[in-house]
Amino acid sequence: MNSRLDAEVGVVGVGTVGSMLMWQLARRGVRALGFERHAPGHDRGAVGGETRLFRMAYAEGARYTGLLRSALAGWRELEAEADASLLVQCGGLAIGDRDGDYVGGLLASARESGTPVEVLDRDAARERYPQHRLRGGEVAVLDTQAGFLRCEPAVIAATTLAEQGGATVLRYTDVDGVAERDDHVEIRAGADVWRVRDVVLCAGSWTGRLLPAEWERLLEPRRVRLNWFAARRPEQFLPDRFPIFIRSTGDMHLYGAPSVDGVSVKVAGMALSQPVDPDRFDRRHSPDEIAGAAAVVRDLLPGLHPDPVRSDAFTDLFTTDGTPLVGRIGRTGRLTVASGFSGRGFKYSPALASVVADAVVRGTEGALEFMSPQRLAREGGPAST
Repeated sequence: MNSRLDAEVGVVGVGTVGSMLMWQLARRGVRALGFERHAPGHDRGAVGGETRLFRMAYAEGARYTGLLRSALAGWRELEAEADASLLVQCGGLAIGDRDGDYVGGLLASARESGTPVEVLDRDAARERYPQHRLRGGEVAVLDTQAGFLRCEPAVIAATTLAEQGGATVLRYTDVDGVAERDDHVEIRAGADVWRVRDVVLCAGSWTGRLLPAEWERLLEPRRVRLNWFAARRPEQFLPDRFPIFIRSTGDMHLYGAPSVDGVSVKVAGMALSQPVDPDRFDRRHSPDEIAGAAAVVRDLLPGLHPDPVRSDAFTDLFTTDGTPLVGRIGRTGRLTVASGFSGRGFKYSPALASVVADAVVRGTEGALEFMSPQRLAREGGPAST
């Protein structure tokens, strides 16, 4: 390696993808330098909130199946190396109209990918999972491989392993910009400049600020609201009796996870996320937002006290088409973006990080073609060179 370089690979953002990428690079013996504006596991971006959902039956399409299968193995590898419990496969329910787009899309994806699921009609769902109140015409689709991930400990575990493997993480270091040179990339933070061979931008809601302007307009940071509700009978909402769930009927959408503290249950997604400045968004919920969430829970989850005991908000980065932006951009091929996961990236982050690590280290291409920046160029977005 060129003696002028501070590391082989610079990773801007050590969060959901960045922490996993640092771990994967360290496993490959690649010296990586990570930049994190806060500290790994912080709650300002898309990592906060205790849990993230893991699913194998994926309404977003069978093209994610390989990534999800690899991610399942990756989570177990991370657990083994870190001696930590991170993924709890308690099952998952998808609830919606039998003939609706959500359930229909999920069942079609499951058939195409060969993912086993069980369809429960309204009576069967009531019998097995009385915590949910299903409306007429709704069914529940059970994915036994689904579950939840402990998001903050997962990021901390991956970062710790990366550092033990020789990586360096610069905490509380806010990157101002990156600049491609002919034989390296410069990373600037205040008065300091680091030089690396390649850079991967995975800074979540802040990624757009580091990209050329023509890319930034295709990415939108949004505020995502979370709520926790106290259970009337907490034992009914523990992982062995209450799977994760996603509910989508008409314009109503919500999701949740079982209790991890034996007291409260996370329920979110009752309203569309809104565009925000990730440095200046309100984490508090307005009275109207709280009242709206309470009304949904009162109607659909009667075993919970409808007034939330805790509320929070974080930001995530969304693309214009809802598909992540993963691949090389820029003029030299030394700049890679891995961001814009649109609220759905945590579950497959170990597998995606492995693909990105191979692309950066070995020059492999095309493993995630449907996420490539080139697709936006083909659809009238900026040209990617």
